[in-house]
Amino acid sequence: MRPLRCAPVTLLLWVALLVGSAASATPARVAYALIIANNTGLEPKQAPLRYADDDGARYYELLSSRTKETVLLSVLDADTQALHPGLAARTRPPTRAALREALGRLNAHMAEDKARGDTPVLYFVFTGHGKRGPAGEGTVSLLDGPFTRTDLYSQVIAPSSAALVHLIVDACDSYYFVNSRGALPVAPAQAQAVQGLLATRELARYPHVGAVLSTTREQESHEWSAIRSGVFSHQVLSALAGAADVNADGRVEYSELRAFVAAASQGVEDVRGRLEVSIQPPALDHSAPLVDLGDRARLGFLLLPAGLEGRLWVEDSRGIRVAELHKERERSVVLGLPPGYGYFLRGTGREAPFRFTRAGAVVDGGGLSWRDNSFAARGAVEDAFQDRLFSVPFGPHFYTGYMASLGQTPVAPEQQPDLSP
Repeated sequence: MRPLRCAPVTLLLWVALLVGSAASATPARVAYALIIANNTGLEPKQAPLRYADDDGARYYELLSSRTKETVLLSVLDADTQALHPGLAARTRPPTRAALREALGRLNAHMAEDKARGDTPVLYFVFTGHGKRGPAGEGTVSLLDGPFTRTDLYSQVIAPSSAALVHLIVDACDSYYFVNSRGALPVAPAQAQAVQGLLATRELARYPHVGAVLSTTREQESHEWSAIRSGVFSHQVLSALAGAADVNADGRVEYSELRAFVAAASQGVEDVRGRLEVSIQPPALDHSAPLVDLGDRARLGFLLLPAGLEGRLWVEDSRGIRVAELHKERERSVVLGLPPGYGYFLRGTGREAPFRFTRAGAVVDGGGLSWRDNSFAARGAVEDAFQDRLFSVPFGPHFYTGYMASLGQTPVAPEQQPDLSP
């Protein structure tokens, strides 16, 4: 591994400012996370999922490094417990009672934060089974019954003390768990009577809430055994690690996440693996970051400098793929990862080991020592994921074109550090 001074100067200056602010500043933004991960469904035709609990554990590890408190409601299977020793002791079953208790405690903490003048932020994450009911209302599965869109708004969103809420849902029919679409499922004479009630179940009433949803229609979510993860959750987790930070400001905004997922999925030709997602920023602030790498010092930073290109992923010593991207050559990227594990930066046929010696440590990926490696894909759908997922490079070129195609305002261009006295 070459000394860090050999990395590009501007990138090093940016990371020095990032790490310095994380270590010294007292953040006004105080984050909390409530993660529900449930492999089991409530319908006989819903086969148990294999990796919803793995995704919950990955969200827990990523967000607990960046939050004041992270709660995981899940029943981890034996394989997941083996990969995450000690985590099962910090979880509770995903039941309505456990959810209600966790929300009450987090809301009390966030109210105290507001009283001090801080800005509390809540991540509400669900991975598991979902479905759209006969009346059009979406539900997700808890261990002891369905949790409906009505429940989401009445128990999570409306009473929340958070100044900003990020909803992340990876489940079948997830769009309908947050949004309604089409005509009211009632007769015209009844519509006026229920219109007021239904209006309380729409994001438009809550401009401080943003939503990241795995489907925009009645569509299944897909798992991939090679990475022990749901495909959408893997993309979101990669983006939040920093892979989607297209303008190198240390923040991942909703538009960056949306473009990153579009690039990651664009090459997948198998319709079973093609995602149609819904990613909607808070109406109050379209530039609100989902993550800011400078918020916390409990991360290690991997620099992927300009000149390094192609499909790359990071695996830890447990074999968990924690981040993946297809990097444009001209783009520099910083990934924020939990310290404490050995890591491998991998590309097709090669790998380079590295390790963070402490929180806040920085590793220059451009100076790592590569060695040959080989791996095998498994199964027809997995061949499609292996060959085509992350096959399109993501960076300023893709992002600018993607935002132009949507007619939306992109993030601010990359800024060089201001070194004036």
